[in-house]
Amino acid sequence: MYLRLLELQGFKTFANKTILEFSPDTKGRRGLTAIVGPNGSGKSNIADAVRWVMGEQSLKLLRGKKSEDVIFSGSQKKSRSGFAEVSLTLVNDDLPDRQAGKPDIDLPEIVITRRVYRDGQSEYEVNKQAVRLADIVLLLAQAGIGQRTYSVIGQGMVDSVLIASPTERKEFFDEAAGLKPFQLKRQSSVNKLAATKDNLKQAELLLREIAPRLSSLERQAKRLQQRDELEQKLSDLERVYYGGQWADLRAKLNAAASAVFVAKEESGKRAVLAEKLEAELRALEKAEPPSEGFKELRRILDNLKEERGKLRERQLRLETSKEVALARSEKAWAPLPLSKIIKAIDELNKKYDELWEALEADRPDMAKVKKMVENVRTINADLLSKLQRPAPEPAAAEKSDSAAEKEAQKLVAEMQRIEGEIKTAEKRLDDWNRDEEGKRSHIFELQHKLTDVRHAASKAGAKANEAEIELARLETRREAFYQDLRTHAPKLEKTLEAAADALQVEKFGEAPETLVATLNRLRSQLEWIGGIDPEVLKEYEETKDRFEKLAVQTEDLKQALVSLETIISELDKTIKERSETSFRLMDREFGLFFKKLFGGGEARLLEIAPEPEIDEEGNVIKEVEPDAGPVGIEIQATPPGKRMKSVALLSGGERALTSIALICAIMATNPSPFVVLDEVDAALDEANSKKFAEIVIVLAEKTQFIVVTHNRATMQEAHVLYGVTMGDNGVSQLLSVKIDDAIGKTSKR
Repeated sequence: MYLRLLELQGFKTFANKTILEFSPDTKGRRGLTAIVGPNGSGKSNIADAVRWVMGEQSLKLLRGKKSEDVIFSGSQKKSRSGFAEVSLTLVNDDLPDRQAGKPDIDLPEIVITRRVYRDGQSEYEVNKQAVRLADIVLLLAQAGIGQRTYSVIGQGMVDSVLIASPTERKEFFDEAAGLKPFQLKRQSSVNKLAATKDNLKQAELLLREIAPRLSSLERQAKRLQQRDELEQKLSDLERVYYGGQWADLRAKLNAAASAVFVAKEESGKRAVLAEKLEAELRALEKAEPPSEGFKELRRILDNLKEERGKLRERQLRLETSKEVALARSEKAWAPLPLSKIIKAIDELNKKYDELWEALEADRPDMAKVKKMVENVRTINADLLSKLQRPAPEPAAAEKSDSAAEKEAQKLVAEMQRIEGEIKTAEKRLDDWNRDEEGKRSHIFELQHKLTDVRHAASKAGAKANEAEIELARLETRREAFYQDLRTHAPKLEKTLEAAADALQVEKFGEAPETLVATLNRLRSQLEWIGGIDPEVLKEYEETKDRFEKLAVQTEDLKQALVSLETIISELDKTIKERSETSFRLMDREFGLFFKKLFGGGEARLLEIAPEPEIDEEGNVIKEVEPDAGPVGIEIQATPPGKRMKSVALLSGGERALTSIALICAIMATNPSPFVVLDEVDAALDEANSKKFAEIVIVLAEKTQFIVVTHNRATMQEAHVLYGVTMGDNGVSQLLSVKIDDAIGKTSKR
């Protein structure tokens, strides 16, 4: 890789667009380009332009105070520029056959552009694409070019490495050794590691915060799911239970209504037959009028039987009313819920514990104990009465109506009297009939037949009354059934009415008593679960989804931590290995170049090991890490014939030569694609200038040099010479000469 073009426009004294072209020499070397000109012509502005386009942010190094100082400020004959722009074109000639250690860049040509306007707006571009400053720094680091080290060495920076602190010197050497890309990657990885740890900490805090809520919501969701299952099971069981009960009750009601209809129809037929017989008997009696005695007996008997019939009818009505009242007095019974049973038993256990504590006392208060026993018995009896189904009270209706009871007793006594009188009258009539048997046998047959018919009609009426009583009892059961249905399964009422025919075919899968126990158990479980907002399920799903995503992110962050730690460890290993190798080579080359420039002597580079941190009392605050690298670089230089080793004791010329030897050692160890030297040989005499020029020519085999100089020895070794002049308008201008072409033309002349 080498520098091909440098374009300036509006940068400092280069107001007009100026292009500097660089190319290898005819011998295949990277080449040496010299920039010459009088003082103040703007030669050093070319070095500043190179430094600036590579991202330099220090205005002090650019010899300015504010960012707009790099823009051409104008003169009496030239107006000021609105912006400053510098473009640097690099040719990546290592692309076809990239070797180990060469920059890993896949671009055949790289054009880096920096532009700044007077309003402070700044732009960076790479191949006409906008980029960030960090992207340019990383790209240059990958290419082995450093903006702050030996790639651009300006005026006054020749001995800056010598006077720098060991720590600053180590930073210089690290960048010179090509460690900058790895250090940037390591710093980026360290920053990512810190950010990942913070993110992991926040994710774990969120997980710890969400976990209890998720656990609570999960329990509620399970209870809600359990409640749904129980409600569905209860609904199915209620449909079977109430459907079966309704089908059975409906069948019995239909049968009872049919029985009432049949009994009343039979009773009506018997009554019609009795009336027919009576009419026939009256017709016979008119044909053969009986004696006055017979008529009297007959009248008495008929009156008694008619009275008996009325009494029996009243008695049947009274019994029917009593049965209906008794049936309606039966109330629907619902068992005590399981939760209340548990609560009552728990209360009993507490009372038993209190009673036992009272009995275990040294002198138990028997009055208090007796009272506690009575209280326990009362609670136990109350619980037992609630658990047992109350027995029906058949006499409840009679007790509630004393007038009806008295009337019933009176009817019984009256019936007994009437029965006695009927028997007496029938006996007298039988006696009379025996006397008149031969005369009125047909009439007697009709009378017997009429008696039988009336007896059958009475039985049919009684049967009709019994059917009505049964129907009333079933209707009462139906009302109790509906009351129970509306209490526990109100939604099922319409379903029962709409699907009555279908429900008749449903059968109990088990005994009704077992179904009732199962229903009560399910209802108690639902009561224990209680009401849960259905939105809990939605919140549970959202919280679970968030928790799972956070858990996945946490695992990803943990894996990222392991990966970043591995990367940092590998980078540390690479940096350490390359640093050690580069340091050894640099130390050797430094000694060789020092001897060449000084004609002898000795120079060395020493690594400064880290030391533990110690407080004022001498206690160790922080131990040195086992794999910690050096914290600084120390330089020892001993010119020939002297014993001193400290660079601070060297003269100005010696320090300049030592700095040049160090820079040359760096260039030999890790060649940069190009190096800009801004009057670094200004302090050298003619002999040392020749030595410097010879060294630069040797290094130009691998590194392209752009040297701003006044020395003839350096100019003689250059293959391209740029002359910088400045007119009366304050604008720098360029003149270029290719030395080989100029020599060729001169030799032809």
